[in-house]
Amino acid sequence: MPTVQFDLKLPPQNITWADYRAAALIADGLAFGTFWTWDHLFPIFGDMDAAEHECYTTLAALAEATKRIRIGAHVSGVMYRNPALQIKLATEIDVISNGRFDFGIGAAWAEREFRAFNIPFPPPKDRIGTLRETLDLAKKVWSGDPRKKVTYEGKYVTARELFINPQPVQKPHPPIVIGGGGEQLTLRVVARHADVWHGFGDLATLKRKIDLIDAYARDYGRDGAEIVKSTDAPIWVGELDDVALARLTRATGRSADQLRGSILHGDPATIVQKLQPYVDLGIRRFIVSAWSPDLADNWRRVSEEIIPRFAS
Repeated sequence: MPTVQFDLKLPPQNITWADYRAAALIADGLAFGTFWTWDHLFPIFGDMDAAEHECYTTLAALAEATKRIRIGAHVSGVMYRNPALQIKLATEIDVISNGRFDFGIGAAWAEREFRAFNIPFPPPKDRIGTLRETLDLAKKVWSGDPRKKVTYEGKYVTARELFINPQPVQKPHPPIVIGGGGEQLTLRVVARHADVWHGFGDLATLKRKIDLIDAYARDYGRDGAEIVKSTDAPIWVGELDDVALARLTRATGRSADQLRGSILHGDPATIVQKLQPYVDLGIRRFIVSAWSPDLADNWRRVSEEIIPRFAS
């Protein structure tokens, strides 16, 4: 069985900072590869007026608090920040974490956040164009030379005599993780720039998108097989009985019927069997839903009973 990485994702919304930091420290002691936060300015489900912790200040704090686990935003919105500033912030997280940063980035979509913070919200093609050019610029300034000055004039992104000092700890740069599934625009950016692609959908949908990425990669002189393919994996180790459903309902705000149809559950052998078709398709990274710190016992079961079965 090929080696497969499992990550843990916990949204930084509707949670106190103390509880969020404590959750990251629990994950730091488990077998997950990366602890993922995300980049939103307001909650996107549940209580829409609840607390939401800002992405890059959160990442900086987690970089200092944790010791082993990698950290990242799944994914940061390229439109929320000036492109050069986005690169500077990402670099600093890699420095603070001593090279434990995964640079997750996407085009951003939550329109009410743009309106509230007075951030321009252009059409998708312009947001994806900004994503592409931001990564073009990042790869130019992540040169290894902290004093190299770069001038870049794109359609969407401009920088003049930009230099990034210090440079990232990871060489040549932090892994670039792009989330999104747009087949004409986003997947071409994935093929051009991504080290990891994260997608959603059933097996047929994922296969179609993986095949497109691999084909587009050839246009950029890349081997698509070198781009790691990733997807979500909502896992509950054990029986999804009434007690478990009640806990998940409280944590997610979703109904029992919704949860039954969306969560991979059962004993470890059953869960491995359910994940195997995705592995056979080429998925090498699963992002496990944490849901809530109240469900950390399930995180431990995934860490101890599922991840070792894919570690060889």
